[in-house]
Amino acid sequence: MKKIFDGDSMVKTIMGAKKVKPGCVYRWSCFSFPYTHNDRQYIYNNFSKVCFGIEPDELDLRTEARFTSEQAVADENLSALVSDLFLVPEDEDEAASYEKYAAMFRAMRTNKKGYSSYTILPTTACNARCFYCFEEGMRFVTMTDEIVSQTIEFIKKTRNPEKPVNFAWFGGEPLAGERIIDRICAAMREENIEFKSKMVSNGSLITEKIIQKMKNDWNLGAIQITLDGVEEEYNRRKNYVFNYASAYWHVLSRIKLINENGIKLNIRVNVDEGNIDGLPQMAEDVKCFVPNTELVTFDLTPLFDIHEVKDDSAVWRKSFEISERLEAMGFKAAAHYSVSRTKVFFCMADSPYSSVAIAPDGRLYPCEDISNIGSLGDVFEGVTNRELVNSLQRVEKTREQCRGCFSLPQCTTFSRCKNRSASCRYYSRKRLERALSHKLDSLTDENDDKDTEMIC
Repeated sequence: MKKIFDGDSMVKTIMGAKKVKPGCVYRWSCFSFPYTHNDRQYIYNNFSKVCFGIEPDELDLRTEARFTSEQAVADENLSALVSDLFLVPEDEDEAASYEKYAAMFRAMRTNKKGYSSYTILPTTACNARCFYCFEEGMRFVTMTDEIVSQTIEFIKKTRNPEKPVNFAWFGGEPLAGERIIDRICAAMREENIEFKSKMVSNGSLITEKIIQKMKNDWNLGAIQITLDGVEEEYNRRKNYVFNYASAYWHVLSRIKLINENGIKLNIRVNVDEGNIDGLPQMAEDVKCFVPNTELVTFDLTPLFDIHEVKDDSAVWRKSFEISERLEAMGFKAAAHYSVSRTKVFFCMADSPYSSVAIAPDGRLYPCEDISNIGSLGDVFEGVTNRELVNSLQRVEKTREQCRGCFSLPQCTTFSRCKNRSASCRYYSRKRLERALSHKLDSLTDENDDKDTEMIC
């Protein structure tokens, strides 16, 4: 048995290397994940993030397999598997163990020196009318000069002075608030505050002039643009206010500008049964416009209403098949899964001490979904809703149907989780398999023998 990669050091720090308990009977952890790649067998732990390469029939991988403490002490392989959390006492409540770890991790990593990330909505106005938008029906508000000035003061007072400021420009359509972005970035430069930014946009308002601002004034390194199908389907779904001859080809020309200027691009595709079959052609269209496919990542994500049907596996299966085709074309596919780091902060709302969202009216929110969660305060008074902050910081109890799931350490916060479909374990498994394949392939490409360690 050979250790392929060593796992998350923070898990080791908090959990410690487990020793075999005398008189204990061990079983396979629910987080242990047998996996075959390129005809080689591996076993990976989705909590400790350790991976071993194993020989055929070297281990009894059956779920019902049991190992006595005497067997574990006598066998170096089994002892190593106990140490790295692959084997756990038969009666251990692993969901409770993970909850305790997550609480300790958050307590250790919570930094109250100030925010390092600000998601700013210059406006909730948008020139598109997507039928699935969570902001549908929201009143259009744009930051006033007073709110912009106070937002700048709030950032100066609340930022973590030890780290660069990270801006995420959101909306509405953030480029409808171009002047506001200009003012905030200019203020950072005047104060010699180091910053960088990214943006979520529909891309339609991008011009050569804005591209130069993105590079030279806004320090924008990455942008997410949504493409929801080929021409006819895209135009129908976006339903732009302005009369483009074809919004689809217009946005592809904007994508070309982004790519030619070396800005990383994430193409978000909100997938359902109505558009998924056209995605391969859409990818071909994109490739005609981008000279450098390595700067482009596709993120295929089924719409939330897909999760409400009894069986959404068909859409997920097609999504994974198309992702493989995209990678064969030279694009990247969003990983969604880390095989190296155990996830404890799942989104910005789970880390209320390091990030905050600022709405156009100056109110503060835990995340950009300002319609879903209550306000924390505003840029004038700062954070006043401490009860909400504390509730976001707490680690929630695992839902009953999620106990014993291999994907628990990668899952989302339960009370706010919209992913309650019958297929969540299916797509979590597929995402993990893809991430492991990429990791193992990268290790093979590097031929990095020094990262492997013989156990026996």
